[in-house]
Order: sequence, then C-alpha cells, then structure tokens
Amino acid sequence: MTRPRATCGRSTCLLAAAALAAACGILAAGCGVKISAPQAVGLFSTNAYTTDTLFVDPDARQMVAAIGRLFVVGADGSLVKRTLDYEEYSRVDGFADPVAVCTDEDARLVFVWEAGANRLSAFQTSDLSPVGSATLTTVQRVTHIHASKTGVDSLAPGAVTFLYLADPDSGVVHRFAWYAGGDMTPMGILCRDEGLSTRAVHVPAGMLSDASGMLMICDADTARNWVTRFDPTPDLTDVAAAPEGPHPWRGLAVVFEAEDCEPQPQSAYTLGDAPGCRDDATSWVGGPSDAQAEFDTPTALASDGQGRIFVADTGNDRVQIFSDRGVFEMTFRDTSRTLDPVGIGVVDVRIAGGGVNYGAYVFTLSGADGKVRRFISYDHYMSLNDEPPPPPN
Repeated sequence: MTRPRATCGRSTCLLAAAALAAACGILAAGCGVKISAPQAVGLFSTNAYTTDTLFVDPDARQMVAAIGRLFVVGADGSLVKRTLDYEEYSRVDGFADPVAVCTDEDARLVFVWEAGANRLSAFQTSDLSPVGSATLTTVQRVTHIHASKTGVDSLAPGAVTFLYLADPDSGVVHRFAWYAGGDMTPMGILCRDEGLSTRAVHVPAGMLSDASGMLMICDADTARNWVTRFDPTPDLTDVAAAPEGPHPWRGLAVVFEAEDCEPQPQSAYTLGDAPGCRDDATSWVGGPSDAQAEFDTPTALASDGQGRIFVADTGNDRVQIFSDRGVFEMTFRDTSRTLDPVGIGVVDVRIAGGGVNYGAYVFTLSGADGKVRRFISYDHYMSLNDEPPPPPN
C-alpha cells in the first residue's frame, strides 16, 4: 500500500528545519520540524536496543505477543503460534483471508478477524483449540482488533470482554461484547471519523490498553499522525444516531497527566505532546521526521510489564517508546532501517533470581520486505552475555 507523504526537496527541507531549529532552540518533542524521511542512524545513543535476529516470513500480516509467544496471522490463511526464536509451535489453517489478531487481557484467548468471511473467531492461547466465532454483517473492513474488559461488568454482565474493531471504511471503531461460545452484542462505537477534536479518529489503526485500563488508538491519517488516549467505557449520554445500531455510545478522550492549563490543549490527550500547554498545541500534527515523539502514520502498539508504550512509527521506519504516563523515553531502529514496521510484539523475560527484564525482546513486522526483526534490550543482552552489545557496523 502506498501512503501519501509530505514531500519537498531535501535541501529545502533541511534549510527549513535548520531555521525552525534555531527558532525553537532545539528539536524538542512536538516542535513541528518536518524533514525528509530519516536515514539509518544506527542504535539509540544509549544502545537501549540492538538488532538480534532477522527472520523471513513473507506471509505474515499482523502479530501480537502474549505468554512468551508470538501469534501471527498470515496471507496463507494461517494463525501460527511461534516461539521467541520464531519457530512454529502450533498452527491453525483454513482461514478466509485473516488480517488482524489480538489476545484478551488475561492472555487466555486469541482472536482472529477473517476479511474473506467478515468473521471473528477465538481460540485458546494454550493450544489454539477453537472457542467460538461470529459473523458480523454490519462491519465493512477491519484492519485491527483489540480486547478490553474496561466497563464490561457493569454494561454487559456475563460477557467475557469488549472487542474493538477498527473499521476505516465505516469511519468508526466498533465495540462489541463477546460472550462465551462466540455470541456477540453490538455496544456502539468507541469513536467516529467526524470532527477535528481528539475524540475523532480519522483513520483508526492499532489499539492498546494502557496500565490504567485506558484504550489508546493510532490515527493513521497523515494529516494527524496521533496516538490518542480514551476512557473506553461507553458514554451513556452520547445518544446521537449512528449507522451500526441502537447503542452509539462513544468513549471519552482523557489526558495522560493533569496539566496546569485550562482548557486542556488537544495534544494533552495524545502521545508525544502531553507535557506542553503551548498556544499552537491544537494545530500540531506529525509527519516525516527524526524528532522525538513525532509520528508518521503510526500503525501498531504494544506494551511491557512496566506499562511502557511501544509505537510502531511506520512512516518514519522506527519504534518509539513512552512511559506509562505518556512521556517520551527513547527511539530505536535497525542499523539497516526498521523498514515500514506495521506490527509489533513486546516480550518480558523472567531471569535468575526471580527478576524480570521488561521489554527484553521487541519484534517488528515489516510491511515492506516481509521480514520480522527481533531486537534485544541492553539489560537482557547483558544478563545473557555479561558484556554490552557490540556497536553497530
């Protein structure tokens, strides 16, 4: 898929960037500097992550990490459970064009969306035994799915979880209650594509539940490039008509941290700009850039046991990491560029003595070259080798 990108001559872009950098003092997060697509710069300056292994899997379409395993759906109609060495552990075949995968919050179930059948199916993560499935005729096209229990006990008693389906053709993120056996009940929408506020998501993509139970969603609209934070609990006062059914209850965008400015700037609801209360915050958007906390077509999200948030910054060929409070921490890419990361999985590893190396491995799935890259954290490399990782070539 070809994505629209902002373009300009390289010399013009660099001159403009230099001028703006001088005005800003530094290339701070959200400063708005737009430059040409970044070139490879090797590892992050602290060597926080280094490329460990490269796997070739041209069929892979999307992945999720859970229980120390990877669950990958492929163009060959498969769901494959893989080890950390990307070896096949178990698999299910015969899907009709599987395009999206997620697990529930307890990592007991793995869900697969089949585009060729408009069907959502669930399997046990332990052995991939089938649990149930449902065909959804009101959904047009699903690109990403996510499971979250937030609000389910009070609004859908007896349901296992809420399931969220990113449907860019319908312009909404659907919310369904999933019951044991595969029964599903429509529960309105999380957001729609109308409007310019952070409550609107124009091109919904990857989703993630953060450490507080809030739901984050990528907006891959190239005029926005946001990751917005929602309280996904349906807002029962939102009763505006919606095409998908009688319960158009939306979630409410919520800030990452309380700020000393009123009203809250639009950017306080999104990753990357939350610390600021600047006058230009409501007009800030991302784009092709090397600046920290700026995104170009963010597509997928993952987290580790500390609640850190990993963003596949697809258009900028890199991964960016934020704290559980939405504060930028680091960025990294492969020495040969982490091309077009469209999927991401993060794995914690328990080590001797009972400790945990959080985010020990990060897997990225490239939409450009059909490769899965495994990155290893500095801490985990040290625990395995008793020496720091080698510098990049």
